[in-house]
Amino acid sequence: MRIGIPRALLYYNYYPLWYSFFKELGHQVVISSTTSKAVLDSGVTSCVDDACLPIKLFHGHVANLIGKVDAIFIPRLVSIYPDEYICPKFIGLPEMIKSSIKGLPHLIVLNCNAHRNLKDVHRGYMELGKMIGARYSQAARALQKAMANQHDYDLLLKEGQTPIDILNDDKPIEEVEAKGVIGLIGHPYLLYDEFISMRLIAKLRARGYAVLVPENIAQSQIEEVCAQLPKKLFWSYGKKLLGSGLAMLKGKKVDGIIFLSSFGCGIDAFIVELLQRYNHRLYRIPSALITVDEHSGEAGFNTRLEAFIDMIEWRNRREGYISAYGTSVFGH
Repeated sequence: MRIGIPRALLYYNYYPLWYSFFKELGHQVVISSTTSKAVLDSGVTSCVDDACLPIKLFHGHVANLIGKVDAIFIPRLVSIYPDEYICPKFIGLPEMIKSSIKGLPHLIVLNCNAHRNLKDVHRGYMELGKMIGARYSQAARALQKAMANQHDYDLLLKEGQTPIDILNDDKPIEEVEAKGVIGLIGHPYLLYDEFISMRLIAKLRARGYAVLVPENIAQSQIEEVCAQLPKKLFWSYGKKLLGSGLAMLKGKKVDGIIFLSSFGCGIDAFIVELLQRYNHRLYRIPSALITVDEHSGEAGFNTRLEAFIDMIEWRNRREGYISAYGTSVFGH
C-alpha cells in the first residue's frame, strides 16, 4: 500500500520514525511535495479561516497527496510527555481534515497520548499497525527498528545539525569558519519549511553565521532551566522553545537570537514574551521577532533580517564603546 505523509507540522521531528515504521511493515511511503505557493493556497482555501498558518499548510499538503497514494497518515498527537500536552489543534486534526477536504483516500490515524504513561504511545503504534494489516509481533519489531532510526536522527540533531541538513542532505557551515552563532527559536514546522521560513537558515549561513536551533539543545538542559521557573509549563513544545532559548542565553551560546513565530499562535505569544523579558533583564543579547502568515512577503522579511545582522555586526565592532556623556544605553 502507498501511504502518504504530509510534509508539514511535526514531519521534521518524527519523519524517520514514521517512515521506518511503515517501511518495515512492507508499505511504500510517499511524501507530499515541498511547500510552494500552490500548496499553501490550497490549504488556505480548504481550511477554516481562523486556523493558524501551520494548520492551513498541513491541509495543503494533505490535498497535495490526493491521487498519489492509497491512504494518508494523520497523527493525532495529544501528549508526547507525561503530564504535558501540545496544541489542541493537533488533537482535532483528523476531524478538521475530514470535514474540510473532499475526495480523500483512506485516512490512517495515529493516536498518540503519553499524558498518563509513555507506554500508551507504544499502544498507539500497535493499534496503527493493526489498522494497516500487521500482526502485533510484526508491528512491535517495526516499531523497535523505527525507534532506533529515530534515535540516530536525534543524535545528529544534538551534534549540531538541523532537520534541513539531514533530510535534504545539506552540509552546514563549519562553526570555525563562522562570524558568530545565531540562535533560532521557533516551531519545527516554521523553521525547517524553507518556503514559510523564506530560507532563513540558508540566508544566515550565506552571511557567514552558524545557527543553533531548539533541536540542538539536550532535553536535560531544557528540563534544568525550566525547573527554575516559578511554575511548570504543561505545553510540551512551548516548554521546548522557552527552555532551549533560555539555555542559549544562559550559556552565552549565541551572538543574537531570532524568534520566528506564526501570527495568531497563543503559545508563541506567551513564550516569546517570557524569553524577551528574561533576555532584557539578564542577558541583553540582540534579538528580533519575525512573525509570518500566509500574506508575508520576502522583501520585508529580508529587510528585517539584514537590519538584525547589521545590528549584531555594529555591536561587535563597537563593543566596549562608552557614550561621550558617560552613560550607556542601559544606564539608570
